[in-house]
Amino acid sequence: MSIWFTEELHPYYRKGIRINKILADEQTQFQHLQFVETEFFGKAMILDGIIQLTERDNIGYHEMIVHVPMLAVGKPRRVLIVGGGDGGSLQQVLRYPSVEEAVVCELDQRVVDLSREHFASFGDPWADPRAKLLVRDAFGFLEENPGQFDVIISDTTDPIGMAERLFSDEFYKLMVRALTPTGAAATQCEQPFFDTALIKTIYQSAKTLVRNPAYYYANIPTYPGGGIGFMYVSNTPWENGLKTPFPPGVNNYINADIHKAAFALPEFFRKELYG
Repeated sequence: MSIWFTEELHPYYRKGIRINKILADEQTQFQHLQFVETEFFGKAMILDGIIQLTERDNIGYHEMIVHVPMLAVGKPRRVLIVGGGDGGSLQQVLRYPSVEEAVVCELDQRVVDLSREHFASFGDPWADPRAKLLVRDAFGFLEENPGQFDVIISDTTDPIGMAERLFSDEFYKLMVRALTPTGAAATQCEQPFFDTALIKTIYQSAKTLVRNPAYYYANIPTYPGGGIGFMYVSNTPWENGLKTPFPPGVNNYINADIHKAAFALPEFFRKELYG
């Protein structure tokens, strides 16, 4: 017998998906972690009652947060993923032959363990010798590694509880400090309709740190409002990536047209963000 899972991230908005089976349900040291089998979206991971990804629509999130900064840099060698314990971003990063090391700084080991078990479609990127998992808080690691990474992917949960720090000025300063001079970062940066003020604050902060910050977004049906945005943070223009060929492997969401169009913002939001 199937059940409905309802998510209420905002007091004025809720969404639901039909679940056929609960695969895992545990309280870790840090969060309530669930894996479920949904009727339409395949397997899904839920943290503290909020859907993080599903097998069917994670492609928009993982391909966009990874390839935009990776293509802009061109041939990145060292990559840091903040969060990312599900392995989806790591899978995309490792498609680049230039990558020598991909460090994943994940706070919760159980996210990694259960994702390896339930998201076989990611192909177990952890087995790649270039992948390095650090189970620790990202702040200290960033402080210890100035100027070390060509690309940083901040693959985080929503700004609730402990994750709020990952949307702060302090985090963005540490992240930019950990980049090489021509490096690029992309961060999970919420939704234009629901989180306009937060995104504007982050963009204003990013403008003081790099020359070419920009907001872009992708369509993901299981996220609030059907989409999610990202902040591109770099001295290197994102447009450089339009000249770079995609790495070996299959894209299921991003292509040249989507890459360019992702930075075209709805007028109400463009005015708010850019003036």
